Parts: sequence; structure tokens; C-alpha cells
Amino acid sequence: MVTLQSSPASDDTSINSQMSQQKANDLISWVRTYANKRINSRLIDERRCIPPYIILDFGNQGLLGMQVQKKYGGLALTNVDSLRVVEQLAGIDIALATFVVINSFLGIRTIERYATDTFREEILSNLATGRELAAFALTEPGAGSNPRAISATGIMQQQGQWLLQGQKSWIGLGSWAGVVNVFVQLYDEQNKPAGITGFAVRQLTPGLNHGLEALTMGMRGIVQNAVHLEDVLVNETNLLGQIGSGMTVAQDVMLYTRLAIAAKSVGAMKRCAQLMLKYATGRDIGTGKLMDNPVTLVRMSNLTAAITAVETLVYGLAELLDRGVSVPTEAYIACKTSGPEFLGQAADDLIQLLGGRGYIETNIAPQILRDARIFRIFEGPTETLNMFFGSSLVRPRKELERFFCEQLAAVDLWNDLTNKLQEIYERWSVSVEPFANKSSARSWAFTLMGELGTYGFLLAMLQGKYNVSPSPELARAITWTQAQFDFTFSKALKGSPVTSAYQNADENQALISSYTESIGELEQTLPGEDYALDYLLKQ
Repeated sequence: MVTLQSSPASDDTSINSQMSQQKANDLISWVRTYANKRINSRLIDERRCIPPYIILDFGNQGLLGMQVQKKYGGLALTNVDSLRVVEQLAGIDIALATFVVINSFLGIRTIERYATDTFREEILSNLATGRELAAFALTEPGAGSNPRAISATGIMQQQGQWLLQGQKSWIGLGSWAGVVNVFVQLYDEQNKPAGITGFAVRQLTPGLNHGLEALTMGMRGIVQNAVHLEDVLVNETNLLGQIGSGMTVAQDVMLYTRLAIAAKSVGAMKRCAQLMLKYATGRDIGTGKLMDNPVTLVRMSNLTAAITAVETLVYGLAELLDRGVSVPTEAYIACKTSGPEFLGQAADDLIQLLGGRGYIETNIAPQILRDARIFRIFEGPTETLNMFFGSSLVRPRKELERFFCEQLAAVDLWNDLTNKLQEIYERWSVSVEPFANKSSARSWAFTLMGELGTYGFLLAMLQGKYNVSPSPELARAITWTQAQFDFTFSKALKGSPVTSAYQNADENQALISSYTESIGELEQTLPGEDYALDYLLKQ
């Protein structure tokens, strides 16, 4: 279990928050103007590439070095202010915001916090100013939500030198980056496992080769490609953290990225709400204005309540990080599961509200839906994280309890939450139906417990904020979140339509296999375009 603690990004470890806030305000003002005049998101999406001038301009403005120390050319923004910029970017273009997050938090943050002094001095200034980009290569074909299963290796050649071998998949910015942070299973001179270890590898290093680009459903402006490690020679200068500490390094930056994903979700949800309002106030239907329709009002009300809930959680945690408070893993999971799920619903509701117009690519909504869809998958799928979260709540760590009760001042809610979690666990431990065994039933219980824990975090942060600064907006969000909390608990105890038609694996396999009789076994084999270089022209 990893607990992330912020170390303020400042030359003297004491951030002048007022200066940071002003820098962020200026940056947000600039990017709003820039977006209206210089960004065409539809062209970026269609051409599957961010124009180089945008990357250069972002670098010149400091967007790519938001949290880098000033001595390296960065802005040294606080966590709160960095996430404000991320939220604004996502309100403009989710793919552009993701480009900045991958580069800044998975790429640069890893190097600034864990690279050797020599490597930092060599590259950080280039990264902070956008002269080079950084990528993060952990995922493999056989290691997605379980990164400990990575098979790429680092074989020791002599003391302090290793050869890296293996393949990484779906690496955002992989072929664009000047440096790629790669993680491998390391072996010592006796060929004994030394633990997962990270290395920062510069482009054009012999053996670092790039594979095919993935033609993704959304986020089309960002390259995602395979990275091949074919006897890449690295040494101690390339190390990220200590030997064997690779998972600690990777989890630290991935946890922070989950916070950034929630901030992106907030910005994109606000954009969905704006588009829904524009259309609903201008659209007449048989019963009058679409804006006055009860279905419209319910969906907008749910959306704005969800926005307030996630926004409060994101910035509440960011404020704690800026004060140097340790934030537990579970809080980041709550960010990662709530924001993307609510955004997914918002994007779908937007298209539904727009009707036929919502299906037209030029009307923005389809691109938002496609771009937002990945958030529920990468940096941990919702289901996997919920199950992990729920399993950790069976016997919650004292550290989590202290955070909830002391930092969030939510003792009563903690007691209510833990009592309800115990009820859920006992319910699925006693009666496993419709599942075949206790193991399956408990995995289902963990998933439901994770959902309840997420609403618990949202409630705790909302109530804490309301106690300090009450507002009707917070009160309404508390009511909405409490209703979600209660419904999730009721569903966990009583079952739901999701499980009412449950079949075991053999039954599902038999039924679905029978569909071959009605629709056949399909696989298109007609070749497409030929991109291969003629053999007479090859080296």
C-alpha cells in the first residue's frame, strides 16, 4: 500500500502560494485566449496529431513545466494551481489535457523526483521548457492492471550496467518523447531477481526502438505506440530511484496522475454542462423549452452535483498535499473511480440531450465521449480499483482511519461507513447466491464495498468543506452524494438487476457459442492498404 506525500516544488521548499496562484491565473487566461484563436480540436482529432506549434507554445508558456523547480526553468506551481490548469485544459480539449498530464506527471515528475542528479541536470531544463517530451513505459501486453506481472527484463552485464529487453505497449507520447521512463524486472550478476526497477532512457539509445502506433478510439491527437527494448544498455546514471524500488516509483506518479485524471474529469464535465445548457435553452420541443423538461432538469442537476462532489475532493486533497500531509492510496482511488464514471455519464447524457445533433462529429459531443472513455480504463480500470479498494476496507489500515477521522474530521461518517462495509462483507460471506462459491461472492462484495468507500470519501470531503464554508451548492451536493451512498449500500445488501440473470462461466460460454448458428463466426480478411516499403528499396 503506497501513501503519497507531496514535497512542495520550490527552490527553498517553501512555496509562495500567492505567486503560484497568480502564475496559474495568468496561464489559464492565456490558454483560454489561445484555445479560441489557435486550437482546432477537430482537426487534431482527424489528423491524429497535435500540431508542433501548439507543443512549442505550451512549452514557451511554461505549461509543460508547471511543477518543475524554477532553477530548471519550471513554474514551481502548487498542487492546487497545477490541477486548476489541468481542469481548464480538459474543458478545452481532453486530449490536450492528457498530453500535458502524461508529459508532466508520468514523465517529468518521475525524473524530477527519482532520477539521479546527473540525469536531472542533463535533461530537466529541456523538459520544463518543452524542448523535449517525456513518456512513461510500464504497460505490457500481459501486464495492464497488474504491473507486477511485467516481463521486460534488465540483465546485469557488469557492476552498474544492465541490458534491457522486452516490449511495452500503448505508451502515450512514446515515439515523440526525448526520454522514456521504462520499468523492468531486474536481475543481478547471479541472475537472481533484484526487483522491478525503473530507468530513464534517452531516445536514440541503441536498442530503444518504436513499434506500431495504436489507432485508438479517442485521444487521437496523442501518439500511443509499442516500445521495444532490444538490448538497451543502461547504467546507474539512468536509474529511477533505488534498485528494486521501481513499483514504489511507478505507484507514486500513477497515484498523482489519478488525481489529475479526476481534475480533467471536472473540467470536461463542466464543458458538457455548458453545452447541455446552450442547447436546452435554445431548443423548442412539443411541451415547450427543452430546458424546462423534467428529464433535462434531473440530468443537469445530477451532473452539477457530481461536479461539485469531485471538484471538492480533488482540491481538498491537493490542499492537503500542499501542506505536506500524507494522502492514502484509497483517496486517489476514489478520485480515479468517481471522476471518470461521472464524466462518462455526462458525455452520454450530452449526446442524448442533443438527439441527432449529438451524433454529428462537428458538434463536439462525439469527440468528448470518445476521449473521455479511456479515463475509466487507464491508470487502473474502475472495476479493478473498486475491488482492490473494497478488499482493503475489510480490515482498514489505521493510517486510513486516522486520515478519515483526523484530516477529514469525519469520525461519525467513518463509523457509519465501516459498519455498513462489515454488513456487506458478512452478507456475501453467508449467502453466496447467485455465485458458485465464496471466492466469487467475496470478490463481488469487494467491488460493492469499493463503490461505497468512494462515496464515503466524497461525502467526508463535502461535509468538511461545508462545515468551514457552507453554501447551497455544497448542501445540494451532500444530499446527492448521501443518496448515492445509501443506494449503493442498499444495492449491495439486496442484490440488483445486474446479478438477477447471473450465469456461471460454463453456461455463458455455451450460450454465447451457440450464437454462431445465427450470425456465424466472423473475421474480415480482405487486405487493406499496403504500407510496406518495396523490398528493392530496403537496406
